Amino acid sequence: MFNLTQPHLNQNPPPEYRIEDWGLTDDVVEELHNWVKEFNPLQQAEYLREGGAEHDDALRSTDISWIDTRSNPRLYNLLGTAIHRANDDLYRYSLTYLETLQYSVYSADKKGHYSVHSDAGLKGQNNDSRKISFSCLLNDPSEFEGGELTLMPDSIGYPIQLKKYEICFFPSWMPHKVVPVTKGTRVTLVGWVHGPDFV
Repeated sequence: MFNLTQPHLNQNPPPEYRIEDWGLTDDVVEELHNWVKEFNPLQQAEYLREGGAEHDDALRSTDISWIDTRSNPRLYNLLGTAIHRANDDLYRYSLTYLETLQYSVYSADKKGHYSVHSDAGLKGQNNDSRKISFSCLLNDPSEFEGGELTLMPDSIGYPIQLKKYEICFFPSWMPHKVVPVTKGTRVTLVGWVHGPDFV
C-alpha cells in the first residue's frame, strides 16, 4: 500500500464549471419556448432500464421536449462556444459533438424530480461516450422552490444554485440528481457532449 498525500485544491478544481453570461438572451429563450409549444410539445420523460425505457415517477418525474439540431440555430451556436470555453478552461477532453438538447420542465404539481443517476452509461451513435453534461436554468429561481441540481462526488453531494440563464457543466460520469420541486415550476435546458472513450 502506498499512502497518498492530501492534494492541493488548485491541482484538483471543483468538478463543475459555471458561466453566468454566455450570450443567452430573452429573445433566444422565447424562440425556444415557442418552438417547443408549436413543434414538439412536452411529453412525460422515460427512465432507461435494461430491456428498454419506461415511466417510473418514483425515479423521475419530468416533462421533456427534444430540441432538434436543425432548429434554434442561435442557441446551438451559443452552446458550442460555451462548451469550448468550459472544456478549454477545465476539462481538456477530446470532444466531437453535442447530442440533441433536452428541454425539461419540473413542476411542483407533479412533484418534479430526478433521482440519483449518471449520464455516462449511454453510448453515442459511433459508440463514443458522453463526457460533459450541462444544465442551464431557463426561468428565474424566484418562480420555484426546491429543484436544485445536486452533484454527488460523494454520498452527500452539494447543491448547485443556478441563476437565470446560468449554465453548469460537469463530468457526465458524476452521479447527480434533481431534488423535488415543492412550489412552482423549474425549466431547464440540458445536454451532453460526446467524445472518444477515455483510455
